[in-house]
Amino acid sequence: MKQIPLRTIETDGETLVYGDFIRTIIRQPMNREKGVDIDEMRKGIRILDKLDASNGVLELEDADYDHLKAKLETMTWGMVDRNLLEFIDAVLNADGQVT
Repeated sequence: MKQIPLRTIETDGETLVYGDFIRTIIRQPMNREKGVDIDEMRKGIRILDKLDASNGVLELEDADYDHLKAKLETMTWGMVDRNLLEFIDAVLNADGQVT
C-alpha cells in the first residue's frame, strides 16, 4: 500500500492542489496518439474513485500506484516549477507512510 499526501499549496497567488494534478495525470492517455484503451480506463477509474473517497491521503494498492507512476512518468508539463517538482517527487517516492 502506497500513501500520497494530498497537499494544497498556496504560492504566488495560486493554489496548487495535489488531487487536481492526479486527476489531470489519470485523465491523459499514456499514448496520446493511440488514446485510452479499456484497460487503461478501468485502471484510471479505480484511482479516481479512491481519490474521491480519500481524506487528506491517497492510499493505493501497488498495482494502482504502479499505474499512476507510469502515467506520471509519461506526462509532459508546460512549465518549470519547484512546487510541481515537489508534487512529482511525492508521488514517485511514495511509501507506506505519509510525512
